[in-house]
Amino acid sequence: MTRLVHWERKLADFHKAAFGRPFVWGQTDCCLTASDGVLAITGIDPGARFRGAYSDMAGGYRAMKDYAGGGVSETIAALMAENNWPEIPVLMARRGDVGLVPSGLPGMQADAAAICLGPHWATRGEGGLVNLPLKQGRRAWRV
Repeated sequence: MTRLVHWERKLADFHKAAFGRPFVWGQTDCCLTASDGVLAITGIDPGARFRGAYSDMAGGYRAMKDYAGGGVSETIAALMAENNWPEIPVLMARRGDVGLVPSGLPGMQADAAAICLGPHWATRGEGGLVNLPLKQGRRAWRV
């Protein structure tokens, strides 16, 4: 996969725009936030099939189960495979890569989708992006 010209600026613009936006199922949840980052740097929207498809947690999990047979982890793995983005060791992730991290939402035990912003992962929390150290990643894919 080739990244777009000036992808670094596009990733920075994505980060700035996403920073203060709150979590909203089907709009700014973790999967669509990671998809927004990938879209910004590649022009490919891995989350396109999910946009507008749900508006609450139950709908989101139903959409993921219908697509990949499971939750966030299974869905991200399937989306990455569909786009031929290979899985890599977590500590080899670089800016723009996609990963799975512990959820940034209170009470959520599932993994959350995240995008690598250098030394940390950015995932969606209730009030905006939550940054986690790279070493807290559970899985990662090269985009």
